Amino acid sequence: MTPFAGQRDATGPHLLSRVWSLGVRWALPACLIMVSSGCALTSPPRSPPLSTETAQARACQDWYGALDAATASAGVRDAGAAAVAGYPFLRVDRHSASLRNLLPASPDAAASAPLRQALLARLAALDLQARQFEIDNLPPTIQSALSGPTRGLIDPPGLMQRTRTCSAQLVLAALAQPGQTHSMLRNLSVPDDYVTAYRVLGLYPLTRIPFLQGVRQLEGRIRTQFASAAPPLPDGNRLRLAPRWRPPPEQVTPERLRAMVQPREDDPLGLPAPTPQQLETLFSHFAPVFDLAVDSNDDLPGALAWPGARTSTSPGTPIVDTRQPVVYRQVAYTRHADASLLQLVYTIWFGARTATTQPVDLLAGRIDGLVWRVTLSPEGVPWVYDSIHPCGCYHQFFPRNWIQANPAPDPHGEWAFSPAGAPTLQTGERIALRVASATHYLTGLDVLQRDPAAHYDWRSYDSLRSMLAPDGKRRSVFDAHGFIPGTDRLESWLFWPMGIARAGAMRQWGRHATAFVGRRHFDDAYLLDQRYVLGEPVRDE
Repeated sequence: MTPFAGQRDATGPHLLSRVWSLGVRWALPACLIMVSSGCALTSPPRSPPLSTETAQARACQDWYGALDAATASAGVRDAGAAAVAGYPFLRVDRHSASLRNLLPASPDAAASAPLRQALLARLAALDLQARQFEIDNLPPTIQSALSGPTRGLIDPPGLMQRTRTCSAQLVLAALAQPGQTHSMLRNLSVPDDYVTAYRVLGLYPLTRIPFLQGVRQLEGRIRTQFASAAPPLPDGNRLRLAPRWRPPPEQVTPERLRAMVQPREDDPLGLPAPTPQQLETLFSHFAPVFDLAVDSNDDLPGALAWPGARTSTSPGTPIVDTRQPVVYRQVAYTRHADASLLQLVYTIWFGARTATTQPVDLLAGRIDGLVWRVTLSPEGVPWVYDSIHPCGCYHQFFPRNWIQANPAPDPHGEWAFSPAGAPTLQTGERIALRVASATHYLTGLDVLQRDPAAHYDWRSYDSLRSMLAPDGKRRSVFDAHGFIPGTDRLESWLFWPMGIARAGAMRQWGRHATAFVGRRHFDDAYLLDQRYVLGEPVRDE
């Protein structure tokens, strides 16, 4: 999602106002165009709910109903993965939904049973992970109410143990109904994060024209920035941060890299399965240096934290503690043909995007950040890097020099903006991300042969889903819709016709729509496979 550049010159707003001046007489034709062009969402096929024939299974269904009611009343639903209708013990993300393509058409095929069991286990694990955060974030009074007359469940561990037991029971019930379960898995999907009603009311077929012009203008300016040398900065205005720990270069040989990204032999889904220690090595080996231009405290990275009693910040909005630079990391997956590829995701947070224009900056607001993603080939070699801000904005791709781009199916949309190719790294070298002050735009990629003296620490991205507050309670930094409260931007009042809810607000992983013109999600399982011809070169690092 590249923000509309017209707000920084007169062209965009004037074009937008001219479009709106067309008025109601264009509304009906626009809606018809929307429908005929496939812009309106269609609901995916829905399978009937799981049948629960035993009293134990029915009791577990009731338990999940009570959990869902409790999380809804408390507003602590975790929005990272989508619910599976009729199967409250399962959740699905976009990569897991894509694994439905591994299932044969018939539930009686030889490969069906192990694939069905493995995919059910994965969806159940996604739900259990989210349930853990939700239960931890429930107010104590609701935790106690969930226990009812049953003893020993008032504490979160007791509630979670019951949830695990019921999850296992319902997975067994699903496996006992292969035909129905197979149909449900073959129809797995995740709703997209576009609001079609906004596009209909906003006359999207017309208003997208000035928005696309603004996008192309901004892309041109970004290309110019990447093509130019890094502007000289005084030492006091530049902060270079590298990971605190990295293994000696000789430990990370090509053979070791390949071994670390292979799937387990007994996994029918074929997911790369590095051990925890191997993940530490991978995260450190491919971690970027953040080369930050610093003009104010808003440009200093840090850990998200809950404000203390003496701050003026709303208790629902986190702050950024800049006393120690922190990078949040997580594992993700994408699909290439029939294989799943490992992705390493690095997220850095800033206290705010500083206002840079007068009298008002539509893009300014609390909390900002930068997300950097590394997609590894089956050989453990980076194929494509890409980046967004946590609002889903500024999606940029950086393919390796042998990766060929596929043409956009629609030239009048956002497809795969690449301001530069990815550099080739030699042993001991690291990519440095050049980041502007105030806007935190990514403005260039450099190669460093030696790590700088300043370092950042690691934290798990999942730690943001349940953080201890000064009052002793736990809360997610994301609300039940996947937004960080208090981070909304004024741009949303201008950009809503493109179908993006609360454009500019910081979002949870799995909720990043990244294109104003067209539809695109950062975690789309086939995002890279559709946009590039992926393949291995002669090894060069």
